[in-house]
Amino acid sequence: MKKMLLYCFVGLVLVGGTFFACSNKKESEAKKGTIEKMTDKTAKEIVDRIHAPIDKARSAAKQEEDRIKEMDDALKKQ
Repeated sequence: MKKMLLYCFVGLVLVGGTFFACSNKKESEAKKGTIEKMTDKTAKEIVDRIHAPIDKARSAAKQEEDRIKEMDDALKKQ
């Protein structure tokens, strides 16, 4: 009888704990402090500054490939 009561109590604690573990995390994300906002803004600016030269390099490489392709097409037509 004591074992049965112990198992029921442990089961009740585990089931009750799952309700507290499933909290709504969207509420905590919506309330950002000024430090988090500044950090996010700074991180976004850094990422943009890093991506700008990479995007320019990719664009230049694509233009070069297009010119080479046009030259090859022009040579094939002659």
